[in-house]
Amino acid sequence: MHAETQKQAEALNKRFRPALMSFFLRRIHNFQEAEDLTQDVILRISERAASIDASRPDAYVFQIAANVLRDHWRRSRVRNAYETETLAVRGNWMDELDPERVMQSRQSLATVAGAIRAMPERTRTIFMLFRLEKMKQREIADLLGLSIRTVEQHVMRASLMLRDTLAQGGADA
Repeated sequence: MHAETQKQAEALNKRFRPALMSFFLRRIHNFQEAEDLTQDVILRISERAASIDASRPDAYVFQIAANVLRDHWRRSRVRNAYETETLAVRGNWMDELDPERVMQSRQSLATVAGAIRAMPERTRTIFMLFRLEKMKQREIADLLGLSIRTVEQHVMRASLMLRDTLAQGGADA
């Protein structure tokens, strides 16, 4: 069955790549981003190749493409808002950077980054989508094919892991 699924995925890739590239290029006008988004769609349909309705694959593939594009725009808005806010804060806040404070901040950041890297992959992915990408738990559940309860459990697990790591870091200092 695996070989059959692989063949179907390759056929879908060959069939839809040009149309997907065109779809994305008309909307974002950036070849590299269009290629990345196309690859994302191809990956998603490859993962679900066996379940695609052979009579209507176009509708399924372009629904995925629309979802990927919506996610891309959402992430772009978050990044742009962050950059705008960061520039505004930097312009209004000119504080001397105390070397000790810089070192403490770097250590704290390294502790948090290490805790996030130590999380199980699915927990880390869900936490990043929820906290960094600001996606709603329902959207994450739909995107990953999970129940909302499962997403909530992963977010809670990640939060507890971070809390415990920070508490241990605070006790060591």
